Amino acid sequence: MATQTRERQQIIKAINDLKLKVTPSDVAAKTGLPILHVTSELNKIATDTNAHLQVSEQGDIAYKFNPNIEGAYMAQGIRRVMDRIGSKALSILFFLVRISFGIMLIVSLIVVSVLIVFFFIIISQRGGSNDSHGDGLFGGHGGGFHFSFFDYLILRDLMYWGTASAYRSRYRLEEPTIRRPDQGNFLFNVFSFLFGDGNPNQNLEERKWAMVAKVIQNSGGVVTAEQLAPYTGADPDDEDAVLPVLTRFDGRPEVTDSGNIVYAFPSLTVTTLDSELSTLPSYLNEWKWKFSNVEEGGLVPVYMLGGLNFCGSFFLLFTAANPFYFSEAGRRLINPMHDFLPLILVLLTYGALFLVVPAVRYLIQTKLNVKIENRNEKRARNAALLETPPDQLLQKLGEAQAMKMDRRILTDDNAIYDTRKDHMDQKYKDDLEKRFDATP
Repeated sequence: MATQTRERQQIIKAINDLKLKVTPSDVAAKTGLPILHVTSELNKIATDTNAHLQVSEQGDIAYKFNPNIEGAYMAQGIRRVMDRIGSKALSILFFLVRISFGIMLIVSLIVVSVLIVFFFIIISQRGGSNDSHGDGLFGGHGGGFHFSFFDYLILRDLMYWGTASAYRSRYRLEEPTIRRPDQGNFLFNVFSFLFGDGNPNQNLEERKWAMVAKVIQNSGGVVTAEQLAPYTGADPDDEDAVLPVLTRFDGRPEVTDSGNIVYAFPSLTVTTLDSELSTLPSYLNEWKWKFSNVEEGGLVPVYMLGGLNFCGSFFLLFTAANPFYFSEAGRRLINPMHDFLPLILVLLTYGALFLVVPAVRYLIQTKLNVKIENRNEKRARNAALLETPPDQLLQKLGEAQAMKMDRRILTDDNAIYDTRKDHMDQKYKDDLEKRFDATP
C-alpha cells in the first residue's frame, strides 16, 4: 500500500511538472515507472479528479488535468473514506432502528401492564379504606403506597425519550436497502410487520436487460419490436420503443424487401460459450409486493402483543379520563390515574400507530399489486401474440429469421493472437507468411 501511494505521488508530481497535460509515455519517461502501470494509474487519477481526454487524428490519447490536482485528488480520497465510514455507520444505525421498534413495543407493553396493575391496587386498597377523603393512601397523612410527582416525571421521561429517539433514527435514514429479516427473531419480525421487507423488484431493470440480450442472442442477432415487447413492456407496434435497446446493445435498424423494420445486433453474436440457446420465460414477470417475508406463524406474537398493547392503553385512557370519581358513599374523590393521562395518551398513540401503519401499508401495496398485475398481463398478451401471430407479423418474423447471423464462437483454435504466447508463436504470423508466399 505504501509503495502504491508513493508511486501515485510520483505520477501526480510528474503531471504537475509536465504542465497538467501528459501522455502515459511522458509520465513513464519522467518517473521511470512501467508504462502499463502508469496508464492504469493515470486512468484512476483522471477519474478521481475529473480530468479530460484528448485524442489525436492518429488515435493517440493525452490526459488534460485541472489545476490543483493534488487538492482535488486528496478531496476525492477523503470523500471516499467518509463514504465508507458513512455507509458503515448507516448500516449500524439501520440495524439499531430495526430492533428499536420491537424494543419499544416491549417497553410500551411493560409500562401499560404496570399501570394496569397499579390501577387494580388502587381499587383494592380504596375498597378497604375507611378514609372517605382519600388521605393516607395517595400522599396524605396516613401510611400506604406513595406516588410522588417525581416518580411520574421519571416514567414520563422514559417513555418520551424512547419514542423520540426511535422517531429521529427512523427519519435520518435515506432509503436504506431493506434485508429480509431473520425468521426467528422477534425484534426483526416487528420491523417486518410495520414496514415490510422492501421492494421485490429492485433488480427489475437488470432482469429486463438480461432477458432482452438473451432474446437477441437466441434470435441470431436479428429481432423485431414484437419479439422484444414481452420483456420491455412496450406496445408491439411501437418501433420507437426499440431505440433504448439499440443504444444499449450497439444495434442498428434494417429495412426488409417488403418494407418491414428489423433490428440487427452484430455485437451480441460473438461469444465464447459453445452451448445451446438460453432458456427464457415467455415474458418478464414482475413480482408482487408481500406484506411480510416472515414465515407463517412468525408474526403471531407480534399480532398478540400489538393488540394487547393497544387494548391496554385504551383501557387506561378510560380509567384516567376523569380527574374525579365517586365513592360508594357518594363522595367525590381524586382519581390518581388522571396524573398519568399524558403518559397514557403517548402509549395509546403508539399503540394505535403500531396497528395503523401496517394497515395503511397493506392498502398501498394492494394498489401497487394491481398495477403490477396489469403490467404483467400486458406483457403476457405481447407474448401470446408471438405464439399465434397474424399473417403480417408471421411474414415479418420470417424475414428477421432469414437475416439472422451466425454465432461467432471464439475458441483457442480460431484465435490468431494470444497475449499468453510468444510473438513468434502467434497464428497471425503463419497467416502472413502464407499470404506472402502466395504473392507472385
